[in-house]
Formats: sequence, C-alpha cells, structure tokens
Amino acid sequence: LGQMPSRLGYQPTLGTELSKLEERIANTDTGAITSIQAVYVPADDFTDPAAVHTFAHLSSSIVLSRKRASEGLYPAIEPLQSSSKMATPGIVGERHYFLAQEIRKTLAQYSQLKDIIAMLGIEQLSAEDRNVVARARRLERFLTQPFFTTEQFTGLKGRLVSREDALDGCERILNDEFTKYPENALYMIGSVDEAKEKTKSIKSEKSVPALE
Repeated sequence: LGQMPSRLGYQPTLGTELSKLEERIANTDTGAITSIQAVYVPADDFTDPAAVHTFAHLSSSIVLSRKRASEGLYPAIEPLQSSSKMATPGIVGERHYFLAQEIRKTLAQYSQLKDIIAMLGIEQLSAEDRNVVARARRLERFLTQPFFTTEQFTGLKGRLVSREDALDGCERILNDEFTKYPENALYMIGSVDEAKEKTKSIKSEKSVPALE
C-alpha cells in the first residue's frame, strides 16, 4: 500500500519474516494446523504494514469495532471489514452467499450516507435512501446476540441462534417485512419473529404512566 515498514518503526524485512512464519502453518501429508491469530491494529489503521502483511495470509478475518461496542451492538464485529475466502456459493450455498452480499451492500450504502445525514439530516435523503438507512439500522440490531457469558452483566439470557434463523431474519428484513416495527424490537433477540412480541412489550411499557 505504498508504506515502507522501516518508516513506521518496523524492521525492513517484516514482510519476508511474516511470510516465512505464515507459510509454516499449512496442511501436510502428516497433519494439519489450524491457526487462530489475534492481530492488534495500531490506531485502527488497516494500512499499517504489520496488519497488511498479516491479513494477506489469513483465510478469514473477524474485525472487532470500538464504535460498534460503544453503540452497544454486540458482538462488536464490523461486517464490512470482516471477510472469509470460504464465503462462496459452492461452500455456503447460493442463498447464504446471496444474502451475505445483499447485507454487505445495504450496510455499505448506509455507511456512505452517514456523512450526508450528519451534515444535512436524514430528511434531505431521497425516499429510496431513507429506506436503505432503515433497512441497514434494522439489520445492525438484528445481528446482535446476547452471550451466555455476559448474562450476569447484561441481565439478558444468552441465546443460541441457528444459521437458518439468522438467514431467514435477514432475508425478511431486506424484504421490508419489519418496517412497521421499532428498531429496538430487533435488538438482542433470537428468531426474527420474537420482534413481534417485543414490540408489544415496548408499547405496553410506553402506555404505563410514570409515577410521580
């Protein structure tokens, strides 16, 4: 990416040394190694030479986002920067692949519109763009999941969501089935159908008068 490792405090042979290490993690006739690597990205700069040379050797990458964590969107995974070489129709299936591409496309459009929203407000967007924003925000909330390991901190019971339930929910959100439901109804749920019950709960809470 045009950045010399030595200019940023790395040894000039960084790329070569990392390549030698990564190439040793491979399948052979006598065995196989599965490597799970935790990569620190300095200042969230993905053009940093250490990050660039490391990611080039990975078959899949899950990028954690400070911003999503600050918004309470857990697991705080950045879907636009995360990737997998195995996400192909031949491995995950046509439906899974198509939905993944549509989700990334919708989230990418929303990301591009954020600057306009910040400067001019969402009211200045076209009707089509507002629909994209609404779709993306619902997808972001539906892609959250309460963990079993954090029950004592969040007060939310951990949920195990099957791949089919996740795909079904995303497909129905992309088809605008939940436009009349509040965004919060899709937050930290399992099956997308739970949003209907959660909506009733949210409405009942709003209808209860506050005690003075």
